[in-house]
Amino acid sequence: AFGAFYPTTTKETTHRSDPSILSWWTTVFGLPCVAIGGITAENAKPLIDAGADFIAVSSAIWAHPDGSGAGVAAFADVLAR
Repeated sequence: AFGAFYPTTTKETTHRSDPSILSWWTTVFGLPCVAIGGITAENAKPLIDAGADFIAVSSAIWAHPDGSGAGVAAFADVLAR
């Protein structure tokens, strides 16, 4: 992990990663990369566009104000590519 990309309540963080590190990773390594840290349906697109193979979105799902089903549904558009 490169540190959180956005502010998060899941864990304490002291570092914010820049999405460009995902582009670098996909250029240098064949291993998939996972973006973590404060990712929501509203802020995930720059990480996906930068090359994240996976996104960790625990709070965006489990703490969604309309329930976890709505949390999953919120990602439908951003993940459709």
